Amino acid sequence: MNPEAPPAAILVEMRLEKLGFVFQFHFLLPEFSALDNVVLPMRRLARLDAAARRARGLQLLGDLGLEGHERKRPSQLSGGQRQRVAIARALANDPVIVLADEPTASLDTKSSENVRGILRDLASKQNRSVVAVTHDVHFASVADRVIEIVDGRIVTPASAGIAANQSATQPAS
Repeated sequence: MNPEAPPAAILVEMRLEKLGFVFQFHFLLPEFSALDNVVLPMRRLARLDAAARRARGLQLLGDLGLEGHERKRPSQLSGGQRQRVAIARALANDPVIVLADEPTASLDTKSSENVRGILRDLASKQNRSVVAVTHDVHFASVADRVIEIVDGRIVTPASAGIAANQSATQPAS
């Protein structure tokens, strides 16, 4: 980062570099292909040349089970496929933190399980921090830590959330 850049530019670059965002609605650009949607954040950060961006975009889409869908536009994809493209886009610049806002709310059960598993793997296998906001108790049950917020206030202390989560996810004796 350029320390002489204006503060707003520094924030933009930091967000592009360190954070990946996954929203309830995918917000893919309808006139762009799946691959073009994934490559957009990489183009903005401008750390990779065109060939490297394309290769990374193809790799991310392949890793998320979207091989063969690279050239399709969002309207040609299912809801679950669109959300996986959105996850690939969130991972484009290799962020250390992924912020997910209701990432499964508009998906069917199977697609929700798939997205939940992908986000879980990002934390457990790729050692990324994933912060997810959800109303889905099942989604929250696989988290390492649960903090319950009601009306803007924390109602479950962090340690209680962990204990509750561990007892909810461990098999009964």
